[in-house]
Amino acid sequence: MGLLDQQVAMVTGAGQGLGRAVALEYAAEGASVALLERNPETAEAVRQEIEAAGGEARAYPLDITDYDRYAQVVADVIAWKGQIDVLVNNAAIALYGTILNDTLENWRKQIAVNLEAVYMGSKLVAPHMVARRYGRIISVASIQGFASSGDAGPYNAAKGAIIAYTKSMAVELGPYNIMVNAVAPGFMRTPMSFVDGVDETTTPDFEEWYVRRGKVPLRRTGLPEDVSGTIVFLASSYCRYMTGQLLVVDGGLMSTF
Repeated sequence: MGLLDQQVAMVTGAGQGLGRAVALEYAAEGASVALLERNPETAEAVRQEIEAAGGEARAYPLDITDYDRYAQVVADVIAWKGQIDVLVNNAAIALYGTILNDTLENWRKQIAVNLEAVYMGSKLVAPHMVARRYGRIISVASIQGFASSGDAGPYNAAKGAIIAYTKSMAVELGPYNIMVNAVAPGFMRTPMSFVDGVDETTTPDFEEWYVRRGKVPLRRTGLPEDVSGTIVFLASSYCRYMTGQLLVVDGGLMSTF
């Protein structure tokens, strides 16, 4: 449809799950996409998929907590296309445990990837957006940023902080015509929905409670493609007076008792 023609986008965690879906849709809408992904093989696979469909992409294997490397990637994208219009902060990890049995090491790992890298990625691209007085920063939060399963405290804390920091950046960067928003997915069937080798969205308990009994009113789990369109909208010209907002994409889960 060309909603993102002439746009240059960076997507973190672009090798699988929601990041992959966003990268593919961005490219289909005309954007040139920088694929930031820690797994070189999946990053390259997405690049090939985009180019086979007639799109334009570059793969950048990296650990997004390696900020020197991250800065090099940003510089390379600027050298490649001359601009960065959109940053999608999507990459995340989840290490499950409660306050009774979790470790400080796991806390720090999750905060580093899920929150600190959002700050640093945004910090690295913001000056380029300010110089052009245009940009979109879109971060993937979660419904667990304001509701909890009770076994993912560091993940939840990071996602809740993303919501707060999105509002802060929106206020800071609004004078430069940079819009900053977040998306909170509900249950999605992605590699991250596997816990201890089991896809939590396919268990009998999930099917009974969330699907058959309608705890998720749409009566199915979400797919990455159910969320990626919202992230396309936030980068498009249809979104031109919205900033500092959180869009919940959860099939109605948060609307039920």
